[in-house]
Amino acid sequence: MYTSKIRPAIEKYLEDRPNEAAFLRSEFNGLGKTRSGVDKALRAMVKDGKLVRVGYGAYVKAETIISPITGDPIIVPIAFREQWGAQILRKLGVDPKQNSALRAYNENRSTQVPAWFAFDVGNSRIRRQIGFGKGRLVYERSK
Repeated sequence: MYTSKIRPAIEKYLEDRPNEAAFLRSEFNGLGKTRSGVDKALRAMVKDGKLVRVGYGAYVKAETIISPITGDPIIVPIAFREQWGAQILRKLGVDPKQNSALRAYNENRSTQVPAWFAFDVGNSRIRRQIGFGKGRLVYERSK
């Protein structure tokens, strides 16, 4: 299967999942005969601004917006980091939960609004760097 046939297959796969923003590379394995063909199609889609690579084998749907400051087009993920981050963690087999600071705030045990967002990954062994731009997912480990 050539890239010209793989890319439409990937685009259809993305269109068939409107409620999902994040995808793993392994989800596209069956769409092409060779791994390199699928990788080539994914790289082309990242270059065209259809997807954003947020980590090793992790992609998020993207959109192009116009910067209000410079007027230049900018490619950004279609969802907030908390949303696509949770989707990727679930697909990796990790059950993400609210971190301790957010839990305390929501349960009225604290009046301090959390300054950043972290995922409580329990006793999971995940060490993967996932993020876009300067923002990375932060993990909190609870027992």
